[in-house]
Amino acid sequence: MSRLLLIAVPNFSIHPDLVQEEKISSIAESFASFDPTAIAIEKNYYVEEEINKNLDSYLRDEFILTYDALEQFAFCTAEQAGLSFLYMIDEIVDMSDPSLDQVFTWAEEYQPSLLKEIVSIKQKADAFRTDDDVRGVLEQINSDTYITLIQHLHASINIAGDRHHQVGTAWLKQYFEKNLAIAANLERMLRHEERAIAFVSEETLPLLRNLLKNSNRITLENPDSYLTRHNSSNG
Repeated sequence: MSRLLLIAVPNFSIHPDLVQEEKISSIAESFASFDPTAIAIEKNYYVEEEINKNLDSYLRDEFILTYDALEQFAFCTAEQAGLSFLYMIDEIVDMSDPSLDQVFTWAEEYQPSLLKEIVSIKQKADAFRTDDDVRGVLEQINSDTYITLIQHLHASINIAGDRHHQVGTAWLKQYFEKNLAIAANLERMLRHEERAIAFVSEETLPLLRNLLKNSNRITLENPDSYLTRHNSSNG
């Protein structure tokens, strides 16, 4: 059975203070100790050639990393693990019909108490990204507590609307479609790999982890052991 280290990373464009090169390099070294035979990132296949060209340039010290957390962690880990290729596992799914804003607008007008509940859960989730240390944020957004919180958020979004206007359910259908496609792409890749690391967004992790766990075809590694290893080695 293939083994997968599934890691959610924060959005550096929103949290640029988390771009901490030395710490990212140290964390990547810990991830590389998993000895992966492949690394995948949550990006669409149509950019696979471009990203792997950039990886090649990076490995030759000819590329400056951008504020893209998926690329930063993947490139640094690939270098540490001696890998020269990255797999793309994302799919293009229209998430705008309805948009999440439309769901919130409906709840604001017709279900204000539900909107208050959703906002409260969202605020608790956002609090997991207040740490000023990139390692701390990684630990938080990959924790069972955070994942449970996001699942609670999805359950609340699901009941936004009524029998004739299933706005919350409609938005979640898009979200599920995207995650189902990512899970399928990962599983197809893992048929040919023994040990892989997949870097995904923090929004994707909760559902994706459950889909892969329940497939019974993949052994999911506990990310805590790699983050803790980094933590203990750096005080």
